[in-house]
Amino acid sequence: MVFFTLEFAIVLLLFCFIYWKFKAYQNTLLLLFNYMVLLWINPYFAYVVGIYTIVIYLLGNLIYTYQTKTMLLLSLGLVILNLAFFKYFASIKDSFDTIFTLVGLNVINIDILFPLGLSFYTFASITYLCAIAKTKQVAHFLDLATFLSFFPTFISGPIMRSDFFFAQLHKERYFGKTNLIFMLILSGLIKKVLCAGYLQIYSDSILQNPADYSILSLLLGIYAYAVRLYCDFSGYVDLVSAFALILGFTLPQNFNMPYAARNIKEFWGRWHISLSLFIRDYIYIPLGGNKKGFLLAQLFVLIAFSLSGIWHGNTFNFLIWGLLHGLGTICFNCMRACKISIPIPYASTLLTFHFVTFAWVFFYYPSLDDAFFYFESFWVNSTKPLQDSEILACFFCGIAFILYPLCTNIEIKCALLFRKIPFILQPCILACCLILIIGFSPSGIPNFIYAGF
Repeated sequence: MVFFTLEFAIVLLLFCFIYWKFKAYQNTLLLLFNYMVLLWINPYFAYVVGIYTIVIYLLGNLIYTYQTKTMLLLSLGLVILNLAFFKYFASIKDSFDTIFTLVGLNVINIDILFPLGLSFYTFASITYLCAIAKTKQVAHFLDLATFLSFFPTFISGPIMRSDFFFAQLHKERYFGKTNLIFMLILSGLIKKVLCAGYLQIYSDSILQNPADYSILSLLLGIYAYAVRLYCDFSGYVDLVSAFALILGFTLPQNFNMPYAARNIKEFWGRWHISLSLFIRDYIYIPLGGNKKGFLLAQLFVLIAFSLSGIWHGNTFNFLIWGLLHGLGTICFNCMRACKISIPIPYASTLLTFHFVTFAWVFFYYPSLDDAFFYFESFWVNSTKPLQDSEILACFFCGIAFILYPLCTNIEIKCALLFRKIPFILQPCILACCLILIIGFSPSGIPNFIYAGF
């Protein structure tokens, strides 16, 4: 991942100096830097985004010219087909290759590289096309190009809507919130480089060999994976939020203590918030939302979560993962309709956490057999002796779960605390933190899980 290289840090600092030195040309400089980052990662990605931007610009103008629902639906259909083609090309190709071989036709061996960030700038473009239909306004081509290639959100979001971005692009920006920027960078590095790195090593050692471990270790393994997912993605969001703040932009909030949620619906109001709101506003509500009765509303919930699962991957496991969350949400809606609640403190949060965590099993394993084998191992390995270290680890997990709510807005709290430190000491503290993070982090340059989606 280019964001974790020393070269990128140096280039970003040089760019920021030029960016704030020549404020009259900030938008042009930002567009050029966006494409420089894309070319740096892979020139292929820059070409794809450039062509895609031209297509979206043309589609936007067609929607503006004709101002019909049919044109909007055709445009959205084309955008979604483009995403589906690249995302599922490998599976489709294998199926067609098999059919062609059976009928004796020669098969041309063609491989297409999945463009980095395709899902997220596709979602961004959908918000833009829908905004045109609603506001009857089109963006300047260069503004649209900057929006779709905005490097902080390009790889893995958060999903930033066009009106939210353009409002910031068209107003004067100021450099500030330095303490928050420093804390977000440190938070992102600690979560992603340290926590997610070691949690990946620990969870993989257990989840890839479930037959070798006791039931407590199996439990600790999936706990570690659940926390790793959060640290990986929220760490990324912290980092790119800092990059955006450096440029005078604010990104939409994407995480808010998700494992403190008291029910599955609240969880999706705290986890990957920009995706949750996108699904609500562009899938659930257009289907009919809750305006067509309680039963149909639950069906729409199931459809929305199923599509979310399929978007994450083209295996049956991802569909099951989406369906589980959909069914969990429906169960909660039914309980709320019947006025059923869990009055015991922490009980609902604990239940929600375990529901989400065990649903991650289908997110982790590539096949249904692997996922079922993990669950089967709880029964098969029930006679394995428990180690003192496993019992102690479970005890500390319980303590961490109880103390977890204290971490609310921890980056802002740390920024306020950091501000009280004498200015002359701040660089020394930051340097020491960075040295410790780099020194204790696992070897290698980390990648983000959601970069593949």
